[in-house]
Order: sequence, then C-alpha cells, then structure tokens
Amino acid sequence: MANMVDAFSSDVFDVVQTTAAINELDWVPGRAGTLAFEGVGEGVATTSVTIESLPEGLKLIPTSLRGAPAPVETKDKRSMLKLDIPFIQLTDSIFADSIQNVRAFGSNELESADSVINKQMEKMNLRLDLTLEHHRLGALRGVIKDADGSTLCDLFSEFGFLNSDGIAAAEEFEFSLDNYGAVGVGNAIRIQCQAVKRYMKRQAKTNIPANAKIWAFCGDNFFDKLLEHPSVRSTYDGYGAAQAALGGNYTFDIFEYGGVFWENYQGTDDNSTVIIAPDECRFFLSGVPGLYVEYYAPADFIPQANTIGLPRYASVQDDNNHGRSVSILVESAPLPLCLRPQTLCRGVIAEAPSA
Repeated sequence: MANMVDAFSSDVFDVVQTTAAINELDWVPGRAGTLAFEGVGEGVATTSVTIESLPEGLKLIPTSLRGAPAPVETKDKRSMLKLDIPFIQLTDSIFADSIQNVRAFGSNELESADSVINKQMEKMNLRLDLTLEHHRLGALRGVIKDADGSTLCDLFSEFGFLNSDGIAAAEEFEFSLDNYGAVGVGNAIRIQCQAVKRYMKRQAKTNIPANAKIWAFCGDNFFDKLLEHPSVRSTYDGYGAAQAALGGNYTFDIFEYGGVFWENYQGTDDNSTVIIAPDECRFFLSGVPGLYVEYYAPADFIPQANTIGLPRYASVQDDNNHGRSVSILVESAPLPLCLRPQTLCRGVIAEAPSA
C-alpha cells in the first residue's frame, strides 16, 4: 500500500503539472476545428468576453451644387456585445481496491496507480474533445447547444442578424435533389451554388482571400442525393479520370462542385450525438482570417483565478480518505465563435412538386 500512497501524494499531481500533462495528450480535432478554429484559440483572464462591432456599410454620396455646403459624413455607432464563456467539467474517483491485484491490459505486470489515472484522464479528455467539437459545430450553425439541447449561445440573436424572412436564423437555400425530371433542373444545383457564394460574399463585409473556400458539411442523405444528381454527374462526362473518380465511394469524403467543397460530415457512431441532420448541409467560409475566434477562460481553481485561460485543465487530488482513493477533475471553458454569423447558410432538400 505504501507505493500507492506515495503516488497519490506526489508533487507530480499538482494542478499545474497535471494540466500540462493533459494538454500534451494526443488529441485528434473534429472537422469543425480543423477547417474553422485551428490556430485561432486565445486565452482570456475572465469568464466572459466583450466584442465590439462597427457597421461597415457604404452609401453613395449625393451630388452638390458647387459652393454649397458638403453633406456631413455620418458617424457609425459602435456596439458592444458581452458573451459568457461556457464551463465544462468532469470528475471521477479511483479507489485502491479497484486497482489491487488487477493485471495491466496486455501485460503480465500488475496495474499501477499512475497508469490507471492516466488512462482515465485520457478517456475524460476524449469526452472534452467530443464536447468541444459539438460546440464548434454549433458555432458553424450559428447556435451553440448544450448536451441537453438547450441553447448556450445564439449567434444570430446576439449579433442582431435576421435572415431574409426577418428571423434570427441562418439563410436557407433549397436544392432540388429529388426532382430529376423538371425543366431546368439540370443546371439548378450549380445556380444555387452561385447564389450561395454571392450571398456569403455580400454578407462577409471583410476581405476574402483568393484561396478561401466555401465549405459544406452535409448530412448523409443530402450528400448521397447530391452526388448522384444528374447535373453533378454530367459535369464529369467525357473526362475519363474524373468520371472514374466520381464512381468511387465518397462516404465521409469530399468532392468539389459549383465552387463548393462538399463533405459528408462524419459524426458520432450513434449518428445522433454530434451530426449534421441527414437532409441538410451547412455552408461556411474556410480560410478567412479573423472570421472565427475561440476564447478560453481560466480554470475554477484558486491559483488560476484571473490568469490567462488554457484550453484544458486537470487536477488529481487525494480524497482525504487515508490514501484509499483519489479524485480526478478535468475542466475546459471554451467559446468558439463565428464573428460574422450572417455568412452561415443552410442547404435543404427541396420538396418535389406534386404531380
């Protein structure tokens, strides 16, 4: 029992060193993180952030008579937006009795306390990864949801954006994926792609680099029907290599059409926890500097109060039970944001007209 007590009371398990360890664990980010939020993280010393916005619309200058007073330039009104940073935490306890006499997986050696603690921290860290992807995907939809489905942050409402129907929601585009025989449908998909691109560029109000891309995370049904649509397939007619490629299996893959990169988004294996709905796609811009940010608030530990936040924190402490158990706590306080939610669009499958 002496070795276990030593492990539980060791300095290696202070908050700072444990936090450094959990941030070094292998982490494979989700696609939302890769395409929009990679490299934009920023720690803050508070549990909320204030965002200042300034209208950038331009208006024509009316003509004047020479010698007459010139029109006075109007002053743009700045607005301040305060957003709370969500706080995520998970805890677990490990008991000496659950380790005693247990053989390490794939080994003839007995399990060590350190190994069990690290494995459990890694599992908890993966749950933080999943939750962060859920929040990031929400930011690309314009509404960040909690695990129970309640709204944590509605970017459309917070930034005061209304779609063309006067609703705080993503602008919606219909794609005729079921109506193969209608007149004009052969070009309808490409026309809608152009409409999406025009809309997003007009709404961006910022410089869009030439190498920026319009990306679409697609649900399974939307993606399959788009890939099989005659107007998409006909694009490759006469191009042997491309035609062969289009005949491949694109499950959870990407192809380009109409100036849009269409990706069959791979969600969780249960096809419900973190997904794109089967009959829709979500459009967003990728590769535009300053369009996305991600803030990290400090941990809920006394030494970290009012310090610059880190992506992850962890603590392992004796449960004050005579060295018989330890408590593991992992924390994260991330807030991923699209600073121009008006660029976020939704694609849906249009209803086929009745006969």
